[in-house]
Amino acid sequence: MPCWFSQANDILNDNQNPNNHPNNNSHKRGPPRVKFPFPIIDPHIHQWDLLNTPRILSWPKRLLGWNRKLYDTAIRFGASETDRRYVGRADYVAHDYLPHDYGQDAAQLPIKQVVHVEAEWRDREGQGLVGETRWLEGLFRNSPVALGGIVGHVELQRPDAGAVITAHRQASPRFVGVRQMLAFDLDPGIMRFCPRPYLSRDAHWRAGLALLEQHNLSFDAWFFHHQLDELVVLARQFPGLTFVLDHMGTPIGVGGQFASYGRTEAARDVTLRTWQMHLQELAELPNVMVKLSGLFMPVVGWGYEHRTTPPTLDELMQGAGPLFEFVLQAFGVDRCMFASNFPMDKVSLSLSQLYEFYAALVAHYPEAERRKLFHDNAARIYRLGDLS
Repeated sequence: MPCWFSQANDILNDNQNPNNHPNNNSHKRGPPRVKFPFPIIDPHIHQWDLLNTPRILSWPKRLLGWNRKLYDTAIRFGASETDRRYVGRADYVAHDYLPHDYGQDAAQLPIKQVVHVEAEWRDREGQGLVGETRWLEGLFRNSPVALGGIVGHVELQRPDAGAVITAHRQASPRFVGVRQMLAFDLDPGIMRFCPRPYLSRDAHWRAGLALLEQHNLSFDAWFFHHQLDELVVLARQFPGLTFVLDHMGTPIGVGGQFASYGRTEAARDVTLRTWQMHLQELAELPNVMVKLSGLFMPVVGWGYEHRTTPPTLDELMQGAGPLFEFVLQAFGVDRCMFASNFPMDKVSLSLSQLYEFYAALVAHYPEAERRKLFHDNAARIYRLGDLS
């Protein structure tokens, strides 16, 4: 057993308590055992208001939201099997998630700033996507957690991409980057977040991507593990642009079966080796950063969303721990940052549990390096004001 695992076990044995699982509503989690000696920036969260902003579930919410039981039943039976399996449970996507909700999740943690990453705003006509940036600019005014940055959506293949970028920047001084999700898999049992495969190879799309460097913006790149060769090509073609790889490149089914992935140990090993190979290529490119996040979405295959008890610290360390350690070793401390991906990962564990796990992973690192991973790197990469 590696020494970092033993140190983590000593620090975070409170995480073994099954009553701490987010699915057990009868237990209110106490303060986390680990104490952070520095403020935290969470550089990847999502917010939505289903009634008052354009979302995929806005119309059923408006139609049936007056009766929560009826609404929940309609969502449960109306959603496709693919969608239900991908999100794990509808609780965290079918209801509002706003600063108050995140604040409750983060109540025991010294999170001072967040970066909001686009959350599928549905108004895409003209400059409709800029509406999300305008909405966010006023959303956190009375929140104990400050909005440090906004990573917004731009459809880069469109001829008006430049005008949309300019409008985003005019809508908020916090607009620091763009994300257009490129995660796509041919398996119909896996949600697709891009209209077609290989969009990144489109000449019009690449012309739009080139605009980001002119505006001093970064690009949040989300691909599944088998698509990461696309990011290798992009990072080489645009060496002056900062790419932030979201969710460590999401190795589908590496933790267990999900759709057609991970059905056998051999299949999981293929995913792991493919993922590692591509990440090693990306690690050679200095303009690629990595968010240590998203590894507890159901698509990774751990199956925690189906349980009534939480994953223990031992399970997290033995299952996901080596994956995080691989990325940290490949990219180094200065190019990585811990993030929550809340509320999407909330289906598997609480925010306190997640950050306790993160703290355990790097318990043996010097404090200066831990501060980089939890705070300084996010501030530097996204050019955030120091509100701490």
